[in-house]
Amino acid sequence: MRKVVAMMMALTMAASLAGCSSGSSGSATTTAAETKAETEATGKTKAATEDINGEPRTIGVSLLNSTHVFYNNIQTSMEKTADEYGWTLDVQDAAGDANKQLSEVQDFITKGVDAIVIAPTNSAGSKSMIDLADKAGIPVFTMDIASDGTPVCHVATDNKKGGELAAQYVIDNILTDKTGTAAVITYSEIESCVDRETGFTDCLKANAPDIEVVDIQNYSGDQQKAADVMQNMLLKHENIDVVFCVGDPAATGALSSITAAGADTKIIGYDGNPEGIAEIKKGGNWVADVAQDPAAIGKSTMEAIKTYLDGGTPDATILIAPYIIDASNAK
Repeated sequence: MRKVVAMMMALTMAASLAGCSSGSSGSATTTAAETKAETEATGKTKAATEDINGEPRTIGVSLLNSTHVFYNNIQTSMEKTADEYGWTLDVQDAAGDANKQLSEVQDFITKGVDAIVIAPTNSAGSKSMIDLADKAGIPVFTMDIASDGTPVCHVATDNKKGGELAAQYVIDNILTDKTGTAAVITYSEIESCVDRETGFTDCLKANAPDIEVVDIQNYSGDQQKAADVMQNMLLKHENIDVVFCVGDPAATGALSSITAAGADTKIIGYDGNPEGIAEIKKGGNWVADVAQDPAAIGKSTMEAIKTYLDGGTPDATILIAPYIIDASNAK
């Protein structure tokens, strides 16, 4: 009898344990399914959102100049994407100072950020910052302005294409008989701006060789210097039909000198900033602008970082297509 009772008790306990085991397994399966659904819905994974210590990923960002609306828009896009990923951004303003930018990168390294993004103040010499981060095991990504170093990925406007768009606009809308004079206000220290310049001049040479580029001068990113450069150009040359400015600050400076001189020189700017669009809408000398897409640059940079931190290999170069804004589509 005792054996029977003992056997009955053992069977009851086994059944009870089996029931608990089955219930636990069902609960785990449900949790996994819920986790998978959440991951698919948000696009987030633990690897993407957290470092090896379980802390939210932190990305150090050094902008060339945060007073420029273009970089403001890039920053806004990056912050939005970081929020979607559950990341933290540490954004610093280099204010156009290469030494300050180097100090910011050194600070990011000391903090042990998961990745560093640089919009270099100068193409030449920025390699040292990438090398420092590489030695610390921190991946570096560049945006807008190319470095003489080798980052994991560089994201920028297709600047040569932008220069070509400006030249084609001259041919199609300003000097339609394919003869006349043009000038360029460039930014020689910045590789992306040189690409804009060469895209413009090469396109004119190939498609409208009778449009003569009579002058190319450097404004070094200084709006007042651009005004002085434009004034000098107007004094040197009897007539300039159109000037291509590789940045909207250059176009703003050029406009002031053209207006003061009472010249009829048309302006094509580059950036697509609000002040340029406002001038285009007025119907004056500033007739067009090659617009960049800073939101796409910011988002694409963050996506490249995520790909890398997730163990993937982003493209070494990601180019964002520019487009023309003129009176027909200025808003």
